[in-house]
Amino acid sequence: MKNISFIYKAFILLFLVITFSSCEEVIDLPLEGADSPALIVEAEVVDVVGYSFVRLGETLDYYQPTDEPKASGATVSVTDQNGNQMNFLESEELGLYLPQDVEYKGVVGNTYSLKIEYQGKEFTSESKLFRVSNIDSLQIRFQEEKRFRDEGYYLYFYGKEPQDTRDFYFWRNYRNDTLNYEDVGDLIFANDQAIGENIDGIQFPFIYNAGDTVRLEMYSITEETYDFYNDLTTVASNDGGLFSPPPVNPRTNITGTNVLGVFMTSSMVSETIFVPRE
Repeated sequence: MKNISFIYKAFILLFLVITFSSCEEVIDLPLEGADSPALIVEAEVVDVVGYSFVRLGETLDYYQPTDEPKASGATVSVTDQNGNQMNFLESEELGLYLPQDVEYKGVVGNTYSLKIEYQGKEFTSESKLFRVSNIDSLQIRFQEEKRFRDEGYYLYFYGKEPQDTRDFYFWRNYRNDTLNYEDVGDLIFANDQAIGENIDGIQFPFIYNAGDTVRLEMYSITEETYDFYNDLTTVASNDGGLFSPPPVNPRTNITGTNVLGVFMTSSMVSETIFVPRE
């Protein structure tokens, strides 16, 4: 199972940005309690067995010194356009819901509807699963230190992007089976206009060591998912300066009251490469 929880940490940062970035007016935020916490949804249907999941949490009261509140006890299902329904059952990890059929995977071209029932409220979303381009090759290069770049081994990606359709992509980089992720700045996504038709060595920003095993996962995503991640990183990088835009919640493709997050449907391809030992 490769489900990764990073949206919740991102929304903690988002909350802090919104709380402290007002420079021209005083905002009276209700920080005394958590009477109406927002539901945080991180849901993925992927065309690879073992990759689909739904993770549910709640926003945290700013003054509450506890870990992430898990949204336990929800009823979760995903249904395709033909009426085929898959129930997602809560695992031993509270707040993490996995397909009832362990062999479940998404199908390219299908449209999926997510339904969540939690504490008397209903949340829904719909998303189509698009095909993803291939990874032609990966390359590891050693780069010396220079301005804005540390010394070390870097991963480069090569491929071709079909220009006859409008496509959006998301990448995850792993070092020895551990996801490279510290904060929102490590989210890597792009549209096809940004990467062009001939992908001639996209350099990822993570540094690897001699002997490391490096895996790259490449996902297709919808425009709505792209907008969500774009908004999330924009708000997270807001420094509250005079020329910074007012912080707002990222656009979400989930319908319901008081909900944050995204429902991502994706095709995925992956390749592995090894850093040479010195």
